[in-house]
Amino acid sequence: MADVSDSDDIVAKLLTESFSRMSYTDKLELITKGRPTPQLNLVQKPKRFERHFNIGNYARYNWMTGSTREHKLYCWDCLLFGADSGSWARDGYSDLGSLSKSAHRHQNASGHLRATIRLKTFGDTRIELQLDEQQRRGVILHNEKVKRNRGILKRLINCVVYLGKQELPFRGHDESVTSSNKGNYIELLDLVAEYDSDLHTHLATSTVFTGTSSRIQNDLISAVASVMTDSMKEELRKAPFVAVMLDETTDISNVAQMSYVLRYVTDDGIKERFFKYEDVTEDKRAEAIATRLLEFLRESGCIDKVVAQCYDGAAVMASGLNGVQAKVKETIPQALFIHCYAHILNLDLSKGASKIRECKVFFSHLSGLATFFSRSAKRTKLLDDICQHRLPRAAPTRWCFHSRLVCTVADKTRELREVFEHIVDHHTEFDDETVHCSDGYITLLTSFDFSFWLKTFHAIFSYSDVVFEILQNKGFDMQFCLARVDQLQRQIEQEKGNFDSVYDETQALVGPPRGRGAQGDVRARYRELHCSVIDSLLTQISNRFSDHKKLEFLALLDPQQFGHYCNYFPTAALNSLMESYGGYFDQPRLHTELAVMYGMSDILGKSPADIHQFLLKKGLSESMKQVYTLSCIILTIPVSTASVERSFSALKRIKSYSRSTTGQVRLSDLALISIEKELLIALKAKDQLHDDAIKFFIQKDRRMDFVFR
Repeated sequence: MADVSDSDDIVAKLLTESFSRMSYTDKLELITKGRPTPQLNLVQKPKRFERHFNIGNYARYNWMTGSTREHKLYCWDCLLFGADSGSWARDGYSDLGSLSKSAHRHQNASGHLRATIRLKTFGDTRIELQLDEQQRRGVILHNEKVKRNRGILKRLINCVVYLGKQELPFRGHDESVTSSNKGNYIELLDLVAEYDSDLHTHLATSTVFTGTSSRIQNDLISAVASVMTDSMKEELRKAPFVAVMLDETTDISNVAQMSYVLRYVTDDGIKERFFKYEDVTEDKRAEAIATRLLEFLRESGCIDKVVAQCYDGAAVMASGLNGVQAKVKETIPQALFIHCYAHILNLDLSKGASKIRECKVFFSHLSGLATFFSRSAKRTKLLDDICQHRLPRAAPTRWCFHSRLVCTVADKTRELREVFEHIVDHHTEFDDETVHCSDGYITLLTSFDFSFWLKTFHAIFSYSDVVFEILQNKGFDMQFCLARVDQLQRQIEQEKGNFDSVYDETQALVGPPRGRGAQGDVRARYRELHCSVIDSLLTQISNRFSDHKKLEFLALLDPQQFGHYCNYFPTAALNSLMESYGGYFDQPRLHTELAVMYGMSDILGKSPADIHQFLLKKGLSESMKQVYTLSCIILTIPVSTASVERSFSALKRIKSYSRSTTGQVRLSDLALISIEKELLIALKAKDQLHDDAIKFFIQKDRRMDFVFR
């Protein structure tokens, strides 16, 4: 038992400050101290004697306590946990004549018994720390429901991912219950539900959230795209440098779509990521495009990392005075402009060939061949039956398509003659125009002029096609691509020496030249024409690829020159680098690291990409930080806008004539899912996609529970 003085009367304090309002710590401390058992000056004077309070009553009644200030007795248990205001709980007891009888009656009361139990079990069932059984069961049931709901949502996400990756339309014209075709999304869900009892039950019984409405579809598509965008932004955050690639096209609805692609280097290698389409129909001026681009770079958090910009040769993009590249440089001075090399080579071939009359006539005849078959299903079927190969359509702005047509005609010349001869022989089965054209094409395919130029350009295109493929591959660095362009020039130059074999083979195949061109020294005239075409092509390539003084620093990591650099350091290339990107380097330190690297046998002959990986794997990215930074910049600089062009191919597949009303946000999100499907697959493999997509999805109010308690 604990004794208290009149100055420290705990019972009196409890009468003014309720025990229930105390903190848990104060309650526990008070109960641990135990009930106060003070000596009370409690006296009663009946007629013949005085009654005094016997302190032994505290031992007799283990719940009894007293107040020295109030001079009364109380029940300690009821004072703390009692709900009534009886004499032993709040009013106090002072009648010593009936003490035993009253105390016995009180300790047998149900209210006192409940108070005693609560006192003895205090701390075992603390409300603040433990849920009662009913609430605990409620949480368990809620979480089980959430688990089922999230399982259904994951199935919906899987269907969205599948349709998005395959570039298939989601909606149907009639999605009612009685429709025979409710659209790919709902039909796919129904198919999965046949083998998934949980999904089947959900679709059959849910009246609040089925997940099939157009709004839910859009939200799911947006959630998946948001997860992918966040993943790409995380890559950007870790990337040391960034290059931006931009181009514009018109979709099926005559909306001008700007495609944004960023190139950067990660520990896994070079990445070229598509981010979005943007509608620029209202304003396609250079200033407006540059403003949008800079805002996009700020939103992506990489505007301070941009080191290069790559566009096609359109004046609004490439002009050094008022083009987009000039506007961007006003904000990002180090953003070096690169004219897409694939566009340059395409222009070289088209301009070089169009300057020679005979070449222009040849390509017009060649295009006519492809057009002849494309205009008639009957002609096309005959071509399929005999040639078993269709002629690719030639595009006036894409000379790689001319190349495909040249190669096809060169390989299938005999079969094409059979097709035209069949039409002429069976003239009654075809219309007059078809017979007339076929007769003309027989003459064309057996003419010396056409056959000579076919062989000439077949040889040239066999070299240029390889370079086209290289320029459109994001894995090759700028130095490698420039070396391939130089090699192409040498190969085309060597074709001059092959004139005699081309001429003789053509003559053996179709006979000597006939007509007006057969007078005089025919061989000399064709030799002159042959050389003129080659010189024209070489002049175009040389002129358009000559402006590379600004890229002289690429030679610093030219693997073919490392042996030479051991004795003669490339000072001019180093100065070129400092002029363009001096702010990123410590020149003396870079000079030292390069000198050391040129003498390393482990790096001899390695490309910039190989050097980058070597430094990472060997843990030298910090020790040779300047060389590592140089390799990152060189790998970041793009060669072409091929990735942007590929995004336009996806645009045509996603926004087709039958899907021309697709919204801008939905279009951009679907394109991201389609184009960056490798990233999507990687996120799924890491088991990261579904939970992150659900986080985005539940940011809007939903009529189903998706959040665990």
